[in-house]
Amino acid sequence: MNISTKSVLLISALTSSFFLIYSSYKGTILYFVNEALEDTFVGGSTSDISIYLWFTISGILILITLMFLFFLKIKDLKSQKIIVACLTVFWITISIFLILINLSNFWISLITLTVGVLSFLATKNLKKIIIAELNKKGLTDKEIHLLQKLAGISKD
Repeated sequence: MNISTKSVLLISALTSSFFLIYSSYKGTILYFVNEALEDTFVGGSTSDISIYLWFTISGILILITLMFLFFLKIKDLKSQKIIVACLTVFWITISIFLILINLSNFWISLITLTVGVLSFLATKNLKKIIIAELNKKGLTDKEIHLLQKLAGISKD
């Protein structure tokens, strides 16, 4: 499959923004439940820590989403390969943790695993593109001179 770096970064940004919306939704619901319970005579409340946790996760996901979008501006193929390889590890690790934490999140872990596989395929595609460009470019005169020195060939 021919998957570009831009498409993997856009899919990653879309996936992380999906999780951003979900965590913001959970935090907002918990906040309103907390406010509603404070008005009752029972006096029960939800934990403020869980509200802060969901909004902290939302803030982190905003930064991750923006990071994916800023990576779109990188033009160097080797840097793109490193970024996409790190994305592969990132998404596959998240999917494994989601499976280990709670198996009921199987569909969410399947989404992250799919993004991880797509980024792995993009890494393979980038390797082929880098090799093709290096073969097309050839060696410079300085590289040829250094290789001749290394081989012990003296060419004046």
